[in-house]
Amino acid sequence: MGSRSDTPIDSTTDFEELAARLRTQSDNAPGSDTERVTIRSLEAVDADALSELLEAEESEGTAPGELVFVLSRANAELLVEREFDVDDVDELEDVLGRAVQVEDEMPDDTILLLDPDAVDGEAIDDPDAIACGIVGTDH
Repeated sequence: MGSRSDTPIDSTTDFEELAARLRTQSDNAPGSDTERVTIRSLEAVDADALSELLEAEESEGTAPGELVFVLSRANAELLVEREFDVDDVDELEDVLGRAVQVEDEMPDDTILLLDPDAVDGEAIDDPDAIACGIVGTDH
């Protein structure tokens, strides 16, 4: 896991804008047959919540090998702090079994799990390959 040199999602992406679009995408889908982003409410920022998000996305039929978690720096630090045997993001990747990309612009109330090819900048190319976790108040 943990090859940190290759950034899975284009670093020029405005993650705040992308998160805002993804959070409203399923609300705006006109028909029930429209491709939608999987949206889940998360109780807390922890490995269990991320596993739930992963299970929800895999149940949509997305190939699991390509999925990447995108986290804000604060959420990545929370996860490292809360997980028992995890000291850094590389170890977090091992626990989750997925690449983790930490982005400073990422809002703290949103966690993304997506195939990097599902987005192009802020454009949503493949909503079925994206899961968006909305984090509740986590104190």
